[in-house]
Amino acid sequence: MQRSAAFLIPLFFCWLLLFSVGCDKRPVSFTGPIEAAEQDSIITFIKSVSQDAIRASFEELNAYSYRRYLRTEQFDDEDFLIAFTEQLVDVSVSAEGRTSSVTRADSGGAFDFGFFNQFVSENVDDPDPVDLVPYLVEEDPSYLNPKNIDKYSFRMMGDTLMWDRSAMIIEIRARPDLADGLNVRKVRHYVDRSTNELVAVYLERIDLGLLFREESTFFMHIRPAEGGKMVPYNTRFTTLIRTPFRGAYKIRTVSTYTDHTL
Repeated sequence: MQRSAAFLIPLFFCWLLLFSVGCDKRPVSFTGPIEAAEQDSIITFIKSVSQDAIRASFEELNAYSYRRYLRTEQFDDEDFLIAFTEQLVDVSVSAEGRTSSVTRADSGGAFDFGFFNQFVSENVDDPDPVDLVPYLVEEDPSYLNPKNIDKYSFRMMGDTLMWDRSAMIIEIRARPDLADGLNVRKVRHYVDRSTNELVAVYLERIDLGLLFREESTFFMHIRPAEGGKMVPYNTRFTTLIRTPFRGAYKIRTVSTYTDHTL
């Protein structure tokens, strides 16, 4: 049976809960020292940014009809594509309720989860999206914990365009000389200049388990929809799993949400 991306995020975090014991000590590049006063001002700014819109975005999505493009891929240890599944899902909301229909689907190859296959749900027909926010926007992120702040560097990285809005980029990196044992290695916050809202997040983390090593990246971008509410636009999740039994393999899931209408 083909496996949709709806189960993948909970699956990987199930692995972490079962086997996670710490963080890898691999050095992460660091661009150099920064003045303490500048770093303090950036930290203060990060704490002032509103997270309300991004936290509520998946809940707001429930009020809209929309189209979702979804693709999940698996790669082997040489980074060759060995399996994929792709769907286009139309979600409609009316007085009668909410309905979803797969309007296009394609697939190829066979997903192979090895030892972790026993944790894969067979209920793959639910096209509802997985809310990435709890994994990207923690209530108390480790890099803002007072005991860890000095183990990270904080930098303003200039501006970029997110949807139709100018966004400031704040980058947080684990210091290779101080951050051993911390799972979060890199984060980028994208902040709307006009509203001071967090509109996108990128995160890298590394986790070590008894039976595997996982290197994961997450990205989520929200956008304004009809009625002015902020809803998901694009999400990406990639994980590289290394085990002593079968080498490395990578799984990537991408979702794009379009045509939001009330």
